[in-house]
Amino acid sequence: MRSLLLLLLLGILVPSSALSTAPNNVPNKNANHIFNVIQDSMRQWGSSLHHNGVSFFLAGVPAGTQFYHGNSKASPVNGTEWLAFEPEHAMVFARPRRSPPPHLPPDDAGIERQDGGHGELRKRKHHDSDEKHPGPPGDHPSKAFDENQAGYLHTYAAAKDLRLLYLDGMSAAKTSKGTLDSQDVVLFNDSFGDHPGQGGQESERARLACKMADNEWKGRIDGVLRMEAGFEIILCHFERDLTPVRITQVKQHPEERRGHQDNCKYGGRDGSREEGDGKHHNSHGPKKEEDGKGHGPGGPANGPNSSRWMRAITARYNGIGGNRVSLNFNHFVTAFSHNIDLFQDNSTLPRLTSISPEERAVLRAEVTNLIMTHHPADACEDWQAITDMIVTRYSKELSYFASGSIDTIERLHSEIERILSPFIDYSERDDVSEVERCATQFLPPFSLENGGIAAHTVYDVARRICSALVEVGKEQDLKSAVQVVQNLVDYLDWATWKECRGCAANEICVVPIWPMGTVQDYNSPECKDASNPYARGGDNYWGVMQH
Repeated sequence: MRSLLLLLLLGILVPSSALSTAPNNVPNKNANHIFNVIQDSMRQWGSSLHHNGVSFFLAGVPAGTQFYHGNSKASPVNGTEWLAFEPEHAMVFARPRRSPPPHLPPDDAGIERQDGGHGELRKRKHHDSDEKHPGPPGDHPSKAFDENQAGYLHTYAAAKDLRLLYLDGMSAAKTSKGTLDSQDVVLFNDSFGDHPGQGGQESERARLACKMADNEWKGRIDGVLRMEAGFEIILCHFERDLTPVRITQVKQHPEERRGHQDNCKYGGRDGSREEGDGKHHNSHGPKKEEDGKGHGPGGPANGPNSSRWMRAITARYNGIGGNRVSLNFNHFVTAFSHNIDLFQDNSTLPRLTSISPEERAVLRAEVTNLIMTHHPADACEDWQAITDMIVTRYSKELSYFASGSIDTIERLHSEIERILSPFIDYSERDDVSEVERCATQFLPPFSLENGGIAAHTVYDVARRICSALVEVGKEQDLKSAVQVVQNLVDYLDWATWKECRGCAANEICVVPIWPMGTVQDYNSPECKDASNPYARGGDNYWGVMQH
């Protein structure tokens, strides 16, 4: 207890990496998980599979980057609001006042009726500025019609380089599976609990995050970057940090014309839901007890809006693209670097709900120290690109070796030697030297000497791979050799091994993306028709919904 309190005090005095990095000569027991944190960051695919994030990064967005926002108003937004990176994401919320986002989780109807729209419903009025957005000249839709009968897509450009706190995993997914732990447990001191059905929590998360950004972090952070079905930013000061580009009226769909007549329980994205409605679509009749199963196709992605949305989001499976976001991989905070039991009861996904108040305080202090000490634009190695080189080098090979397709030990040995031959000095064979040459192939010079959790993580994982290959090369029993590779594959848990192969032009590879998807979609992603990707029945993957 005393040592933890001492660490907490030191957290405000020393760089976060000092608390986060294992000693140079001691492999981190969670190196595989930290490797995947680096590999999956800002990628929809890996972050959907490893959806419980426990890490915090500084993220930079260059000035001029375009963002999108959907609501029921033709005037520019002020205050704290949500931004999407893809217009199709924001268009889901570009709908008339009182109309629900089609086939999306129901939200706080009360807030929606007051403000309407994607993020407008979440506006923190006490943060509104008297200095309003003038709006793009000549680009406001005509006021000749009733504004309440239309939805609008707002396009903005970053007025400056934005500094953000990125929360990894699917941290915008309102679930009870652990997707919100890094916010609710660490940043917000466990103030929300773990109880579905409480309305208004997203608005409160935004309020608390921006209060921390402005006060505790002295304005060094402009907002919070998270992922759901698409990446989004909670931006604290729209009028300060954005330049309006245009505001356009979107096409109205039949379900929107019905307005709240059939969907009055819906609102915006934040608020009350009917428990037990695993599909999050409108259902009439008495509420059913939540059974953890999807009532139908395991999610709400049907109709023109959601099909367009999912095509756009899945196009970003392997990266958001365009250098729109840069992460500081030299300095970040992760619970995986601490001696904390994140996998209680043999869980395959990390949770922060059982950490002690002292451990929570240490992590929170590290995040604050990270923000106050470092900057997204700090010069650093692109450790994600380095993990990419390792994954692309070994992913297919390891999958092949673990498949059991190789029928003799001699043939397997030949394949192993083919991979290791660049690291072998045939005049003087030495296992230790061969492993070291193999493990350091992709490491920048002096990166281990300079320290840093990313460098040591990449080295530890690469060394684990190379050591296993050398071991297999010496194993005389085929079954035992294959088991070594299978154990390695289980340890690495790379998201690439669940990728679909050969999807047709009209198909997308389907994995659960909150609030959509089934358990089968998670275990065995498949190519499906993009116009109706979540049509298959089955147990809803996400179960009870959080707010």
